Amino acid sequence: MTQAAGKLGLEMSIAAGAFAVTPRLAREAEDLGYASIWVPEVSGPDAFVTLGAIAQATTRADLATGIVPIQIRTPGAMAMGFLTLGELSGGRAIAGLGVSSPIIVERWHGAAYRKPVTAMRECVTILRQLFTEGRSKFEGHVYRCDFKLGMQRSQPPPRIYLAALNPPMLRLAGEVADGVLLNYSPPAGVVAKIAEVRAGAEAAGRQLTDVDIAIYLRMCITEDVPGAVAAFKRELAGYAFVDQYNAMFARFGLADEFAEVRRLWREGRRDEAPNALSDASAFKLGAFGAAATGRQFVADFRAVGVNHPVVFPTGSGRNPLADFTTTMAALAGA
Repeated sequence: MTQAAGKLGLEMSIAAGAFAVTPRLAREAEDLGYASIWVPEVSGPDAFVTLGAIAQATTRADLATGIVPIQIRTPGAMAMGFLTLGELSGGRAIAGLGVSSPIIVERWHGAAYRKPVTAMRECVTILRQLFTEGRSKFEGHVYRCDFKLGMQRSQPPPRIYLAALNPPMLRLAGEVADGVLLNYSPPAGVVAKIAEVRAGAEAAGRQLTDVDIAIYLRMCITEDVPGAVAAFKRELAGYAFVDQYNAMFARFGLADEFAEVRRLWREGRRDEAPNALSDASAFKLGAFGAAATGRQFVADFRAVGVNHPVVFPTGSGRNPLADFTTTMAALAGA
């Protein structure tokens, strides 16, 4: 299928924990013209439950997990969740899938983190079978499945998007997915990523236009630019021990800065570690300040081939929910 251009999504991690107002904020985002709502899952809230509530408050926006780690639920459990969300929302569900990291999968959840690209390929195969046929009998290198759904379905199958950072997963997204979700990349870095998606698509007899190119864009529309930049650097520093992210950041010229973050962290100087990241690096990966700055950031990504930017509001550390609503309103229609 050919994807429509000009879509704009909204990531709701700041708002998702404010349970009483999350559905209302999602409805406001839809009224502002946001075409998709994305809810992540790390250590809570639960993405499926949150999106179920949002489904009842909205009527048009696509509803995406952004993302759920495939290892912490079985493919059958995920299929039930995504199909239920699709029924509740009238066919608006997007299955945003990722392989997360060994820390989250193994240490937090006690699950196995192995053969991530193979695991993703096999998981997508099983989900496709369950989404379209309601039945999967599969034996792979990572997954085994002999499962039949016991639910009636009236909506189209959920679309599948893969979170991808590095070439193997980017090529897999081009080969098997309806969309790809990029993350923490400058516009110049996106060009090479899209080339990998294209290579995967063409190897499978598809076209790049068969794959929706989405990306999380960290932004905070605020007068407190130093506070927003400092908060963003604290967030970034948390990825210094994730190999997949370090491999990507190295390609953007940030290897030395992240190595210094790791050194300070290991020495117990955790409060200092984020300062190893320069303000220039923060502005390379995010946009902070005036609305015009954020809107130009979105335009820069559209110019290199992203057709589905997803606004990811960050905070300045004072009032995160206020930063979220300000950023959401300022970037609507970008």
